[in-house]
Formats: sequence, C-alpha cells, structure tokens
Amino acid sequence: MILPTVLALLAAFTFAANNATLRRGVVDGTLSQAMVVTLLLGTVLVWIAALAAGGTGQLQTFPLRSTLLFSGAGLLHFGFGRYCNYRATRAMGTVLVGPVQQTSVLITLVLAILLLGERLTALHIAGIALIIAAPMLAARAHAPSSFRPFKRAPEGAEAAKPAAQPATRSFRPKLGEGYLFAAFSALAYGSSPILVRQAMVDGSGMAGGLAGAALAYTAATLGVVAIVICQGGLARSLTMSRPTLGWYSVAGVTAAVSQVLVYMALSIAPASVVIPIQRTSLVMRVWLARMLNPELESFDGPVLLATVLSLIGAAALAADPAWFGMK
Repeated sequence: MILPTVLALLAAFTFAANNATLRRGVVDGTLSQAMVVTLLLGTVLVWIAALAAGGTGQLQTFPLRSTLLFSGAGLLHFGFGRYCNYRATRAMGTVLVGPVQQTSVLITLVLAILLLGERLTALHIAGIALIIAAPMLAARAHAPSSFRPFKRAPEGAEAAKPAAQPATRSFRPKLGEGYLFAAFSALAYGSSPILVRQAMVDGSGMAGGLAGAALAYTAATLGVVAIVICQGGLARSLTMSRPTLGWYSVAGVTAAVSQVLVYMALSIAPASVVIPIQRTSLVMRVWLARMLNPELESFDGPVLLATVLSLIGAAALAADPAWFGMK
C-alpha cells in the first residue's frame, strides 16, 4: 500500500494548490472562464500522460460499460462537481468549503459499502461522527465581525488621511450559496470514485487508469464547452486579463496532475483507502491559502478546529481497524 499512499498524498498536495490558485482567479474572473480554461488545459495534459504511459492502447480493450462509466464519472466530477466547487469557493473561500467537502469521504464510504461490499466498523462510525460535526463547528465562526480586516476606529477619532491607506479587500462570505454548492460538490466528488473503481478493467494497471482519466476529462470538457457554446459565451470565456488567465492556468495544471495521480492510485487500491488519504488536502489548502490568499479566507479558531476534526475523521475512515484490535 506504499505506492498508492504516496500517489494519494501527492494528489492531495496538488489538489490543495489547485484550490488556492483557483481562489485567486475567481476574484476577478468568471466561473465559465475557470471551467473552460481548466478543463481544456487539463484534458491536454491528461492525454499527454496517457500517451506517455501507453494507456491509449488500453482504450481499445475497454468494454462499452467501462467507457460509459469513465465518461459518466468525468461529467459528474469534472463537470458538475468542479462547477459547484468553484462556485462555493467564490462564495465563501476554500478554507470554509473544505470541512463541507470532507463529507465526500463519507459518501464514498457509504457507496463502497452498498455497491462494493466493503464493511462498516466502529472506527468508521467514529470517523463519520467527526466529519459530520466539523462543518457544524465551522458554521459557528461566521459572525460578520469575524471577517473585518481592521478594528473599528474609536468614536470621536478623525478619519485622517484615507488616501494614505491602501485599499484592502474585505471578505464577506455568502454562506447560503457557499454551503449549498459545497454540499453538491461533496456529493459529486464522493460518488465519482465509485464509478471510476467500477469502470477499471482487471489487469489494466496504471496505464488503464490514465486512459480512463483521459476519457473522463474529455467527456467533461465536451459537455461544458457545449453548454457554454449554447449560451453564446465561448468567446467571452476565453477572453480575460493576463493575471486571471495565469491563475486559472496554474489551477488547471495542478487539478490535472492531482486527478492523474488519483486515477493511478485507484487503479491499484480500493477507493475507501485512496480517497480518505487524498482528502488530507484539507489541511494543505489551509496553509497554502494563508500564504496566497490571507485577505480572501477565514482563519477563525473554530474553522481551523473543524479542519483538524474532519481530517481526523478521514484518517479514521482510512485506517485498518485491525491496527487497533477492532473487527
């Protein structure tokens, strides 16, 4: 299990980098721009990886069922899930989105039990309780005063020299929109690995996983581009400022690398092991957000505590109960 663990951890880091850079892009860019740029760039990179690994030869051996499942997973994860993730991130920041999205681990586990025959243990139940409690704890930190970057000036003090102070962006999260779309993204992110795992062909290995990722990315890209064209906004989605394009490009590259690593890991290890490890990105995204976006995120104590609790819950879901003498 060493190789899939390393792959999942690397996927976690690149996914955290994706969230942090995407957060910068959506400040001035649009969601359609983010979707088109990241998907087009990601599709090219994933196909390059599949070609380099010899995965394209596996495409000819995929049964129709696998092709449909990979395509469905792509539409669900890279299409619907990514849009919801980006919209939630724009609404309330990646740090607040994180504990909600951690429930995707719970969704993956439940579906793995129902569809793949995996077992639920006492350790799993403890992890589920922590993951459910974490977003509730984070919600307690959302008083408007929590997001004021400066203290209010004392009464009677002169409003002296406003021009001398640089303008600072004040972050006001839209919690209703943020929590709704974070929950939708968790549902998509939690269920798509089950489709991927069911689509894997025995003996295809990592090359087959990369071929599946290429199919998934292509299906999502075609679907999103078709929607944007129908809405008459393709040209607008490809026209943006250079900084916005830069942030979206980095987000697209890191997302593609993360998904390549996840598909490689899922080709050789169960989803119930890979996905909880990959969700350690929750902690990584906090520190990357603090480095890149300190003025665009919430770092309240309850939010950080919720992050830690959800991470512990994910670790409990990934752990082998036999390590603790449980059955």
